[in-house]
Amino acid sequence: MYYLKNTLFLDLTKNQKSALFGFIKSFVKKHEQKTTEEILALFIEDEQYYYEQKNPHFEWIIPEFEKDSFLKELTVLINENKKQLALKEAQKPFIERQKALAKEQRKKAAEFKLSKQPPTKKQLYYYDMLCKKYKINQEPVENLSRLDLKNMIGKIIDEHDTGIKKI
Repeated sequence: MYYLKNTLFLDLTKNQKSALFGFIKSFVKKHEQKTTEEILALFIEDEQYYYEQKNPHFEWIIPEFEKDSFLKELTVLINENKKQLALKEAQKPFIERQKALAKEQRKKAAEFKLSKQPPTKKQLYYYDMLCKKYKINQEPVENLSRLDLKNMIGKIIDEHDTGIKKI
């Protein structure tokens, strides 16, 4: 995509080119199921409509539609955007798998960190209050880590779930 910015629409200013590239990208994404020719025709039709309504996206583009070279470059840009969308869609399962693995790694790292730290006063107090509330014998909490206490609290809550719907 980056090489296209250096080869297409050389007669446009930097701002015009940037605006056109961004708009075409979103336009192609919106009309992804259509063919390149249909997208090009829709784009031209939309721009002419907005020009007639005196609210164009690009004031300079209407005379450009008369040039064959401009239309060819626009077709190349639309095709490239369609390829980029197809590539992104093909990579989606891999990216989702990567995200799941990264989430799992963060969870393991957090648990490892918790396993090396002593429990907090809040955890100890909460565990004490849960044991009193559910009339459970407290286990000794000396030499336990934050992770151990977190798991114990979670176990108590799971066993004595009051039927409140979890969000």
